[in-house]
Amino acid sequence: MPWVASSERASKAARAMANPESTKASSVSSPTIPLNLAADLTTVPTRSLRRRSMSNLLRMGHCAPTVMQTLLDASDTEAEWLVKLTAGLPGGIGNTGAECGGVTAPLVIIGLRHARDPLHQGLPPFIDKGHDLLQRFAGCHGTTLCREIRGTDRLPLRCVGAVRQAPELCAQTLSSDCAHVIPVASRDAYRRLYAHFVEKEFHCAHAVVQQVRHTKPVSQDMLDATAPFIGGTVLTGMTCSALTAGVMALGVALGEIERSRLRVLRMIGKMAAGGDAFADDVNKFNRTMNLGHQLATWFTGAFGSTQCRGITGCDFSRTVGVNQYIDTDRVARCQVIARQVAARVERMIGSALTR
Repeated sequence: MPWVASSERASKAARAMANPESTKASSVSSPTIPLNLAADLTTVPTRSLRRRSMSNLLRMGHCAPTVMQTLLDASDTEAEWLVKLTAGLPGGIGNTGAECGGVTAPLVIIGLRHARDPLHQGLPPFIDKGHDLLQRFAGCHGTTLCREIRGTDRLPLRCVGAVRQAPELCAQTLSSDCAHVIPVASRDAYRRLYAHFVEKEFHCAHAVVQQVRHTKPVSQDMLDATAPFIGGTVLTGMTCSALTAGVMALGVALGEIERSRLRVLRMIGKMAAGGDAFADDVNKFNRTMNLGHQLATWFTGAFGSTQCRGITGCDFSRTVGVNQYIDTDRVARCQVIARQVAARVERMIGSALTR
């Protein structure tokens, strides 16, 4: 009976959250090994998600990897490469203060769950799901931007709430019908833009990961995970998705995973004392985050902004903005940007590996 199956899945997921090492499928350490999100995280009680997220935060110390690890725990899946994929995203994508890791990590899971779904009214469902997630997150925290959540406090206490709540918001989005989240006028604009990308065979994030030698061979799971990072995060014009993909590629190639409560406590102590809590040797995620920041600094110097809307000068939520983008062939510049980001990331990885 359906309710019996659902109950069994919920029980299995709850056991996994209580003791994540006891019930997980075999470890998926590489994106070239097919991934199986074994359990339905939407069946996991909210309290369990919050408790697991807090536990992971205390031993990992950064937002995006913590949320990713929690979502994997809830999905009864062990996939270190996905945690590494998010290693450079803390601090709002390479510590730039942009999209919170409580948004970017769930978007990866949404991509893995829905990137292969058929189009709905001209858009892939992960666009609808992504917008639903952004709205839920902003509704809870007033913004999706790290810098606005974190503020100027020495200790980022408001980030704790965002990290604890992010997995449940992701679960709510995954279990919801998001077909009508995007307003009709904006949907028409997004549909036209997405069709243009398909016609030009261009995807911002994919264009980067497919050109970085250290992420090859690029698996379907890698493409699914990065699928929502298009048009500045699900077509919203925020952080350039080529830049985001570059930061992710750095994580896949170089990322390490922090799992020490003592080291995280030391990091918190440094924050409280005004020390350099983000030095490479303080937390294993710091190095990749700092490399992501270096990439973002170079990116700003090369292209004038890290924001898709700032680079293109177009508002993708309006038909006039999309028409402007298409009529002036601005995708050609985006293709150049993706190639340059991939080349820069490749050099950064090569340099880091030879040290």
